[in-house]
Amino acid sequence: MSVYLDAIPEVAPQIRRPDTRRWLYFLGAIMVIGNAMTFGLWTAERTGPVFWFMASGLPFCLWGLMFSIRRLGYKCDQVWAASWDRERLQLLTEETTRGQRFAWILNSGIITQLGTGPEKLLKAIKSAESQLHVQIPRAGGMPVRHSRLPGFHDHQQSHDLDLGMKTIVSQIKPVLAKVPLSVPCGLMVDCDITGVQDADEQILNILMSQTGRTFRLLRSKGLTAFDLWLDEEWEQPAVFVSISAVVRAMPQEDEGEAMTWALLLNRYHPEFPDAVRLHRPEKGSISTLSKTLGRALLWSKTSVEMVKGACTTGNTLAVGGEWSSACEENGLVFSMTEESRDVDQTTGYTGKAAPWIATILAATLAQQGGSQIVVAETDTAEIWVVGITPSDKTGINQDLL
Repeated sequence: MSVYLDAIPEVAPQIRRPDTRRWLYFLGAIMVIGNAMTFGLWTAERTGPVFWFMASGLPFCLWGLMFSIRRLGYKCDQVWAASWDRERLQLLTEETTRGQRFAWILNSGIITQLGTGPEKLLKAIKSAESQLHVQIPRAGGMPVRHSRLPGFHDHQQSHDLDLGMKTIVSQIKPVLAKVPLSVPCGLMVDCDITGVQDADEQILNILMSQTGRTFRLLRSKGLTAFDLWLDEEWEQPAVFVSISAVVRAMPQEDEGEAMTWALLLNRYHPEFPDAVRLHRPEKGSISTLSKTLGRALLWSKTSVEMVKGACTTGNTLAVGGEWSSACEENGLVFSMTEESRDVDQTTGYTGKAAPWIATILAATLAQQGGSQIVVAETDTAEIWVVGITPSDKTGINQDLL
């Protein structure tokens, strides 16, 4: 589940110490009033211990009782405030530690119009080579500027999906072979493929039959599934496989198609020393982008100086200045023109596959050195920010496989 630090209550209000000067003034007043009332109302002889006790001793005792009760209340409030702040700090520490959970990316890849592999797409992005071309959609009609995968024609979508899955299986099967069979595997499938209604089940069956592993199909989609999986499987070694695909019959202007896969492990694996770490994603909106970015940096446990770039996707991010403002407010110093890469300018907006394309590209860049930030707009009111950091074997407190 997501970590909501904002739900943690504020520190206890400062407990004000009783003002001794005011209490001394009050003592003088109560002594004067006590003396005046005793002298005015006393009908017997105004001598003896009883008279003087009523005139001076009783007012002083009443003042002492009230002062003691006030001091006792002050001490009780101090104990309450200290206990409140101590429990709050403990909860804040626990939630922050939970928020800083992550997984290692052991294998990942992208299939686009350019072919297979993130390196080709990165090269195209750096050279500003767009994959968007004016072409007739699969369903026919007027030409539209978009990018698309080869194949997936009418009545061939399931067959072409099988071909794409063969490429994916050939990449992740050798990696899975190095993970013990006892490690549970979760599968997140997020597809929008025209003509394939049962993509989730089809992909699940292909993976299980060709890898020999048992996969649990996760109900949640996208980065939400990864966020939940981090907590559900944190106590034991576990594998998370993400597969996303978008194939459109009638694309809109500047949209694209792609398939992605990523295999993650929530434990350090000694056979993958260069695996980068995907940290917990943080969900926000365009209006809270600066705060969301700050929280993602906290989850990544990385300083702003270590962040060397970002990969972004989403229409709002492309047209507004909120992303630049968020970087400035959080002190990020990389070049917005050279190191902040808008994936959609090359591939077009790829819908459900877009967050994973940005993540895989950022992971490839992180392997070359330097932390990366992924910013993905998945809805008009939903933006995810996630940090990716290079491998760091120091301070690992998890059991190795």
